[in-house]
Amino acid sequence: MVALRKGDAGRDAAAARARRYRRDLAPVLAVIAAETGGTPEGIAASLTRRGVRKPRGGPIWTPPDVRRLLARLATETGS
Repeated sequence: MVALRKGDAGRDAAAARARRYRRDLAPVLAVIAAETGGTPEGIAASLTRRGVRKPRGGPIWTPPDVRRLLARLATETGS
């Protein structure tokens, strides 16, 4: 058995929070993607307009933010 180092628990908790955030946002993304044609630019503009905060609390979404989010969701869901 491998003992966890002190930082491992915090890192694991942060990763779990990030996964939960993405999972909770997925249905909203599906609706927005249908409305905007699914472009990262359209999704970012819609998320910002709707006041959806980024994971660390930032108010403004950019297309690269959306691309990273969609890539992570695809990896996690196997899509």
